[in-house]
Amino acid sequence: MEKHLFQVTKTARYFTHGKLDANTQFIWIIIHGYAQTADSLLTHFEYLGAEHFVIAPEGLNKFYSRGFSGHPVASWMTSLERENEIIDYTNYLNSLVNYLNFTSFTQAKTIVVGFSQGVSTQTRFIEASNFKFNFSIMIAGEIGKEFQENLPQKLANIKSLYLVGNQENILKPEKIELHQLLFKNTNCAFLTFEGKHEVNAHAIDEMINFVTKP
Repeated sequence: MEKHLFQVTKTARYFTHGKLDANTQFIWIIIHGYAQTADSLLTHFEYLGAEHFVIAPEGLNKFYSRGFSGHPVASWMTSLERENEIIDYTNYLNSLVNYLNFTSFTQAKTIVVGFSQGVSTQTRFIEASNFKFNFSIMIAGEIGKEFQENLPQKLANIKSLYLVGNQENILKPEKIELHQLLFKNTNCAFLTFEGKHEVNAHAIDEMINFVTKP
């Protein structure tokens, strides 16, 4: 048996909240976790004011949440064809940034947020992109495994926040400790919020405080 690879064009969907214009002060790129949808994550950000523009891209891999039934959900990758999956989604996210012409909105701070599986996606996206992001916010997830022994300078230098709920019930404590060691001498703060393995109003309050403080 011989394996072959062939690139195709695929339609991706994304959701937004707010308007991207000259009044935009903050651009949020929020990256969902495994077995979520982009719109379900975006609903938590919909109370942000007019100075915020939020975009939630959705993973290209879809499946049913309960075997052959249930609500369709998405993921960013699996271990099958891992390297190609990473190339595909980083190209997708970079294409989206270019499509929305973020470089034209120099007055705005740009924040990349990843939740759970989205943290791996987010950190690979930041590392692969030529766009200069202002903030990286990681919520209850692992950075890309290839970065866990030697943290790249781009990830070490970007102003970062690592958030985890005080009742975290999925991410193992040793993984949190690993990230504390990895980011020990970098520009990264570690905070907890009231909650479990989730994004909620408490987590968003911490994010807002982080990106708006002098």
